[in-house]
Order: sequence, then C-alpha cells, then structure tokens
Amino acid sequence: MRTRLTAFAAALFLAPLAHAQTSQPPPPTCEAAEHRQLDFWIGEWDAFRSDTNAQVGRSSVTREEAGCVIHEHWTAANGGVTGQSFNIFERMSGQWEQYWVSSNGEITHYIGGPIENGLQLTAVGDRSAIAPGAVFQSRVTLTAQPDGTVRQVGETSGDGQTWTRRYDITYRRRPE
Repeated sequence: MRTRLTAFAAALFLAPLAHAQTSQPPPPTCEAAEHRQLDFWIGEWDAFRSDTNAQVGRSSVTREEAGCVIHEHWTAANGGVTGQSFNIFERMSGQWEQYWVSSNGEITHYIGGPIENGLQLTAVGDRSAIAPGAVFQSRVTLTAQPDGTVRQVGETSGDGQTWTRRYDITYRRRPE
C-alpha cells in the first residue's frame, strides 16, 4: 500500500512538470527563407581574379550547426593566407553577420543584409594588416551570377561614402 501511495504522490508531483515541458514551443530552427539567402554560395570553389582570370584561391563553403551557420574555409593559391568566415542570420537584428578570421591574425566582423541576387556586409571601424593603425570601413558583396558562379567584391572606405576596390573574385564550382 505504501508503494502505491508513493508512486501516486510522485505522479501528482511530476505531472505538472511533464505538462510544462511538452507545452513549450519548439526551439527556433534555421529553415526560414532569410536563413537561406546565402545558399547560393555553398559548395566547393576555385576562385579567380575577375579581371585577369588568374586563380587566387580555393574555397569550401558548407552549411553547419543544424543549418544555421554558413562556414567558409579559404586557402590562397600561392600558399599564403588561409582563413575562415562564419556567417549567420541573426534573428534579433534581422541582419546577417560574418566573422572573418585569417592566418595573418586578421579578424573582421561584418554586418549587413540582402541585395538583389546576393548579400552585402559592412564592417565599421575595421583595422587591417593592409594599413596598420588606420581605421576605415570594409565592405564585402557576394552576388550569385546567372551562369552559376559567385562574385565577391571587397572594398574599403575612409568616409563611408567613397569606396576603393581591394579585390574582385569570381568563384567557379570545382569539377566533381
């Protein structure tokens, strides 16, 4: 009899907890359209200067962390700089954020949003190995091209109005 009472009391105590756990909404996922705005960039790529067609690197871009993070691994063609970017749509701000880190100690935090056929991200107050001690803005634009390539343009600005192109790269899918 005592065992039955103990089991009954435990059931009465635990029932509200079980109900509370099952009535909570499921955690958010990254399946909404805004989380898919960079899907065009996912893949294995060879990267070329857009003006001379000289190969400048290779890039592997994957979707990770339950589909919430677009992760790039970059390797320069000359064996120089390697780097990674972590890209995520931030629900609270409604903007994309990218953290770029590289083998030369560079770290840049970009914030931005969608543009026609792509995404534009800007870093304000950026410091870079390009001009030690200088403070400027950096901007990266990724655009899906009609032929299936992806164009990435990097620019800098001292005033946020006039932009100077640092690089212009075309990503071409690596043959399988």
